Amino acid sequence: MGTAGRRAAVSAAVVLALANASCTTSQQALSKNPSAVSTSALCRSYASTRDERFRDALYTELARRSVDARQCAEMIRKQNQAIAVGVAIAAVGAAVAVCSNNNCGGGGYSRPNYYQGADWDAFYNQYGQVVWACREIATGRFVDYGYCYGKAQTDWRWPAKYAY
Repeated sequence: MGTAGRRAAVSAAVVLALANASCTTSQQALSKNPSAVSTSALCRSYASTRDERFRDALYTELARRSVDARQCAEMIRKQNQAIAVGVAIAAVGAAVAVCSNNNCGGGGYSRPNYYQGADWDAFYNQYGQVVWACREIATGRFVDYGYCYGKAQTDWRWPAKYAY
C-alpha cells in the first residue's frame, strides 16, 4: 500500500472514531436534560460504558423511551454501516484526487498526445510591419489568440520573420 493509501486508511479510521465518539453522551448531559440526549447517543453510551451507575441511568432513560437492548444494537449496526459507507466514499474520493494529480491512468478525458498547444509567432505583414499571431505548434496553423492566452509573447519557436 502506497503513502496515499496509508493516508486514506488512517483518515478513514480517524473519521470512524470521531463519528462514534460524537454519538455518545456523558453522565452530566444525561442528568442535566435527559430528553435532550438522542436515542442514538443513549444506545452508544449504553453499549460502551463500563460505569455501572451510568449504565443504569442510561437503561432507565432508554426504558422510558420504550427502547430495548436489541433495538440499540440494531441502531448502532445501521449507523456503523452508514458511517463505513461515508468513509468508503471519502476514501474513493481521496484515491481519485491522488490519481488525478499523479496520472494513474484509466477513464476520463485527456488531450490526445499529438496536441502540443500553441505559441506566439512574430512576422512581417504585407506592409513590412511586425505582427503577432498565435500558431498551433503541431501544424503551424494560425489559431485564435485565446490559445496563447497567458503565454509570454516571444518568438523562439518560429524565429523567421516571414509568414509561410
